[in-house]
Amino acid sequence: MRWEEDRSSVKGEPDVSFQRRAAQALAVTGAVTLAVSGPAVAAAADSSTWAETSTGAVSVMSVAQPTPSVTWAAGAKVVTPDDGTVAFTPTLYERDLGKGGTWRQLPLAGADAWNSRINDIATNPDGSAFFVGDQGAGDQGVLVGRYAAGSWKLTADRTLPAGTVSGSLLSVSSVSGQDAWAVGQGYTRDTFAQVPVVQHWDGRQWRSVRIPGSDDWGLYQVDEVAPDDVWVAGTDYATGQSLAVHWDGQRWKRTATPAFPDSSVLFDIAARTPSDVWAVGWSRDTDKQRPAGLALHWNGTSWAQVPLPAGTFALQALTLRPRGGLAVVGGNDDAAVGLAWSPAAGWSSLGLPENDPQLPLGVSSVVSSGAHLTVGAWHYVSSDGGDSFASGAVLTR
Repeated sequence: MRWEEDRSSVKGEPDVSFQRRAAQALAVTGAVTLAVSGPAVAAAADSSTWAETSTGAVSVMSVAQPTPSVTWAAGAKVVTPDDGTVAFTPTLYERDLGKGGTWRQLPLAGADAWNSRINDIATNPDGSAFFVGDQGAGDQGVLVGRYAAGSWKLTADRTLPAGTVSGSLLSVSSVSGQDAWAVGQGYTRDTFAQVPVVQHWDGRQWRSVRIPGSDDWGLYQVDEVAPDDVWVAGTDYATGQSLAVHWDGQRWKRTATPAFPDSSVLFDIAARTPSDVWAVGWSRDTDKQRPAGLALHWNGTSWAQVPLPAGTFALQALTLRPRGGLAVVGGNDDAAVGLAWSPAAGWSSLGLPENDPQLPLGVSSVVSSGAHLTVGAWHYVSSDGGDSFASGAVLTR
């Protein structure tokens, strides 16, 4: 599985790619005691059956649930012009159990004018929602969608740090239509050095925010629990180690995460309380090692590594499940990885389907509603020259 989603270049600028992951809110109710040492094993796969819906040329990047009966699946239609480049058209699907439960594509006025993915969606109790995407050519800005009064409006955020090109907002999180955060990265126009991007929505406009000391950081995920409780996760390029940074309404503070001999990264972070935070990604002990799955838990004071079943590879995303549980998804070169965790039973396999050995499954995102799960996915063709996108999919059960 390729852990990067290629992005077509702006004319006159080099090709770039961004690692991305999608996130959904995670809440763990009550006090949870975690075993942080000793071997971990995964129980047999859950007996529930997965249903797969093909999205054709649309690669699904993010899934979200604005209500218990409505699910959104967002990403981009992959377009391959005659010149051999790859372009994207932002695309959004909806499934409403109250209207038959079939997936339908939602209209996005103006989407054809954007060469962008929808990288992440955030929903709010007040019925509002946001999605974020990629930077367009020239002064087009970064694609941002805002949902209000039953419809989506596509807008452009033009407030990225001066001189930023080929930027992407990879994650968005919000508590209402008046307060949202988004993170990602771009490059400087002159030197093509990486630029971390942090954006804040105050109900009227997006503003660029700088986290002190973040010049060499890659930012992949944000989770806003409250206006004075915001987490950002990613990697520190200077050290090769993962990072988790917290905003308390007054200042940003980096919290120490476990260090590994070679490198590590966090792709998803989510929290419900100041003493109940989860993060997932991967780690390596040697340069040539395949990325090993990484799960961390914050107890309000420090991060602890939570053992995963032997052989678990890189993890991309996590979501809340009932009774204090969670689900995580990721993958390796051979198969997608899906695991459920509960305080009582530990880890068990989600039994993600591999229906066609010629078209392996990749997964990007997961969201839970009660006992039901939705996973954003795609199929790809693997060859000696690398992996290439074949078709998108949404998995439900």
